Amino acid sequence: MALTLPDIISASGRIKKLIHPTPVLPAPYIAHGAENKIWLKLESLNVAGSFKIRGASNAILLIKPEERTQGVVAASAGNHAQGVASIAKQLGIEATIFMPVNSPLIKYQSTLSLGAKVVLIGQNIDDAINAASEFQEKEGGHLIHAYANDRVIAGQGTIGLELLNQIDSLGAVIVPIGGGGLISGIACSIKEQRPDIKIIGVQTESFPSMEVAVRTGCLDPLPLKPTIAEGIAIKRPNPLTVGYVKKYVDDIILVTENDIAATIMILMERGHLLVEGAGAAAVAAILKCPNIVQNYQIDGDVACIISGGNIDVNLMSRIIARGTIYSGRRMKIKVMVTDQPGNLAHVLSSIGKLGANIIEVYHNRVMNTASHFGDVEIFIDIETLNKEHQEKIDKALEGMNLRHEIILPGKEALV
Repeated sequence: MALTLPDIISASGRIKKLIHPTPVLPAPYIAHGAENKIWLKLESLNVAGSFKIRGASNAILLIKPEERTQGVVAASAGNHAQGVASIAKQLGIEATIFMPVNSPLIKYQSTLSLGAKVVLIGQNIDDAINAASEFQEKEGGHLIHAYANDRVIAGQGTIGLELLNQIDSLGAVIVPIGGGGLISGIACSIKEQRPDIKIIGVQTESFPSMEVAVRTGCLDPLPLKPTIAEGIAIKRPNPLTVGYVKKYVDDIILVTENDIAATIMILMERGHLLVEGAGAAAVAAILKCPNIVQNYQIDGDVACIISGGNIDVNLMSRIIARGTIYSGRRMKIKVMVTDQPGNLAHVLSSIGKLGANIIEVYHNRVMNTASHFGDVEIFIDIETLNKEHQEKIDKALEGMNLRHEIILPGKEALV
């Protein structure tokens, strides 16, 4: 039975006692003065910190009361786990959740704190899904699949209903894609009422499973790669959501890990928002494609789904380092000078006059690879304003006849 708009409308009425509408905030720092406003739909402020609570609540509420004693089973990298655990706790239902062993600690601990039994297994969400399915077949219970479940998708689709009420001039919605349940629900709820509104999905280049499936028809699993957006790291999409994406979604954009890291930092600095990797993907697509409104002929404002805010604080320092480098806020320079008194001071003074903040200096005299024995290498880690500022510094050093090399110029440093 295919998902319908009435299913999503029914889900909205069903879950409203448990789930309140999430706010939308304007993001002029993303729009860069364009006439088309950029809005952020803050699912990161939802119960359990993500949109997943919507689908979980709809699916669990549809279980007959007399059957709830069998318990529920789910697999998740963290957000769906917390959603299922939260609703199960409110309804007094036993929950068993399977999570990959490398799941963010905060998501694991939060799921435990909600009273669920948590089993860490496998290296990715696909492994956890297989384990949950095997457990359900042997032990029973109701399997609440994170995305390959029309009841779950209907719950996620309630976001689309809210957006239509919240943004009068809505012209496009940009949605992160993992398994495809979120974008399937949103796209169905919006396209069935307003087919003129563009629905654009976003995946990481590390896990472009849905983009590959839609473009080539191939559903084979992709190889594992590290990612800071574990919430959308799905190796193999499900035929159910692939069908909905083909029917309703206009296009899929791919972003890099660096795009996401830089976006997390921008949202934190400019928007005062704490967003996880998957949650930043939609905004990352706009920052990567600033002409997105013209390219897709969007007539109206753009809503970006901030799908979750459950970020591991232990990952934050690495994300900030990557984000500052990729956005042109930090760089490292190697300067070669003759080993004479005053040369180090001259180099540092020259860089300082160019408006850069010197963070760290390493003066390598003993073990160096300079071309002449009388030379010395100076490694300088500096803060800059942007990539244009870095280019200005590079050209200025050339004008001073200082032999130098940019070690971390930006994107290339972290690819």
